[in-house]
Amino acid sequence: MASGARRTNGTAPRCESRRHDEAGPAPVVPGLRICADCRDRIEDELVALPALFEMCAYMLDPRPHHLMRERVSGHRPRGIALREAVVTVRTEIFGVLASWCSLVSNEREVPGPDELAVRKLASFLAIHLHWLCAHPAAPDLVDELTDLANAVSEALRPNAGFRVAVGECLHPGCDRTVHAEAHREGGEPYEVSCEAGHVWAPEHWLSLWAQQNRSRNGEKDASKRAPEGAE
Repeated sequence: MASGARRTNGTAPRCESRRHDEAGPAPVVPGLRICADCRDRIEDELVALPALFEMCAYMLDPRPHHLMRERVSGHRPRGIALREAVVTVRTEIFGVLASWCSLVSNEREVPGPDELAVRKLASFLAIHLHWLCAHPAAPDLVDELTDLANAVSEALRPNAGFRVAVGECLHPGCDRTVHAEAHREGGEPYEVSCEAGHVWAPEHWLSLWAQQNRSRNGEKDASKRAPEGAE
């Protein structure tokens, strides 16, 4: 919990949010424990977080629609492929909002949200926004909501990349692992290559998958001939 606004050398109280660590603390709004910018940040994040929470839900079911998600056996994975970062951030959003709702309900002696849903939790906090901004722990609220927004952005970042192992390299003399890489789970792969740098062009990926199947079934040629298109 933050101790609230602080005074420096007899000047006006300053906002204690971590957001001011580099630029220096800003003066608090009279009657509040945070600055005007942080107050606006709380309001903005309470509006945005429910939508971000729902966006994360779509990332939890990147069902395979493309070649790269087919297993070497030829069968597609079944069920929901969970992304750990997205699951974690959804849990954190719910936990943080529920915790602050509990604080408001207990200290103000008012009924909490009528439903444990993120949108309801955020709306409840928005109703009590002014009280929260005047609370000694207001800087903590600013920082926690900011951290959540940053975590969601990172989890949903489209260029974070996704890498899946598809088997062993079939280039002569190489037994390194081959990976298919895409910008996101379920996305079209932009490269299939092994750890030694052997790369297969898109038109030869089927050849690679087919030879992986034969290798696993004990039908690989003894000469371990490289699939056409390997570089």
